[in-house]
This record gives sequence, C-alpha cells and structure tokens, in this order.
Amino acid sequence: MSTQTLTRFYCSFCDAIKNFFKGFVTESRFDPGFDHKGYKQLSKLSDYELRDIGITRGDINHICRGGTVYRGGF
Repeated sequence: MSTQTLTRFYCSFCDAIKNFFKGFVTESRFDPGFDHKGYKQLSKLSDYELRDIGITRGDINHICRGGTVYRGGF
C-alpha cells in the first residue's frame, strides 16, 4: 500500500466521521461568525435590562450567531 493510497483512505475516513457527527453539534461559540463582543456585552446585562430591550437570556446565543428574535404579532 503506497502512502498516496493511505492518505486518500484517511481523508475519506475523516470526512465520513465528520459528517456522522455533524448533526450532533447544534451550536458553537467557536464559530467564526459568532459575535463574541456582543455575547459579552449582552451577558453583562441584568434580566430586567434584557427584558427592557425585548430579549431573554436564552436568546443571547441565537442573536450572537446572527439570528433574529420575533415576539408577538407580524
């Protein structure tokens, strides 16, 4: 078995493992699109201040990944 064949097998194997576990990871703060500065700022606010701007503490990760929060009517 040559080194080239072994390298191709290894990469294919790694891709298969990565694709298998892709569905299990739902959120990550290590994502390059994650707003770390915004996360720190929002986390420092009290529950009262967060409620005043219309979000909850559970919405912080979603917002920092670029999501929006809809409350109430259309």
